[in-house]
Amino acid sequence: MNLLESEGFEVIRSVFFEEELKVLREEADRLAKSSASACVRHIRKKSAIIDDLALSDRILSLLPDGLTPVRSILFDKTSEENWPVSWHQDLTIAVREKVEIEGYGPWSYKDGAVHAQPTEKLLKSMVTVRIHLDSTPASNGALRVIPRSSKKGKIPSKQLLHHTSEPVVVCECEPGDVLLMSPLLLHSSKRSETPERRRIIHFEYAPHDGLDHRLSWFETQTSEQGASDDADKPRV
Repeated sequence: MNLLESEGFEVIRSVFFEEELKVLREEADRLAKSSASACVRHIRKKSAIIDDLALSDRILSLLPDGLTPVRSILFDKTSEENWPVSWHQDLTIAVREKVEIEGYGPWSYKDGAVHAQPTEKLLKSMVTVRIHLDSTPASNGALRVIPRSSKKGKIPSKQLLHHTSEPVVVCECEPGDVLLMSPLLLHSSKRSETPERRRIIHFEYAPHDGLDHRLSWFETQTSEQGASDDADKPRV
């Protein structure tokens, strides 16, 4: 049993090297600037480089078989955009349209996409990938997690604090490190004490057949489709 399965998370060191990271940082900066936001959603649809990355053997080889990327986000903390995040689980997915289905809901709409909480079964089968483009020590807002909390399933919001007294692990990472985690893992981050750039590319993966057949993922773009929109960009 690997750490992702037993603990709910795993840090894999030095997956990307400096030349590759330089390309990714430049693309992250372009996306953040064009969106005028420190949190840019659906970045696979906005960048062929990011779409290629999500579908790359480098990333897929780290994951269980049969998973496909279904959501992508860029987080770009700076000294001006330095926010804490309270303890939570990642319980929502982005789909193309709202369909009333047992086990899905509540529903919401943000950043151009319909969102819903799916079944616990689907969330248990998903994996989040966080690619660190910058050094992220504890003083710069490194993710804090509670090991094995993902095994508790969906935790009602009113009960979250009851589970946060357990031992906490701070996932300090260097540029090029990748953090794998279950969306059901309890996690948070503090405001950076010595704020530096903290750019993270966040992908979520799900089984090809995990979603109810009456729904479709909001992000279905392929690498070839992304290339047609952004053909002159370099690849990683």
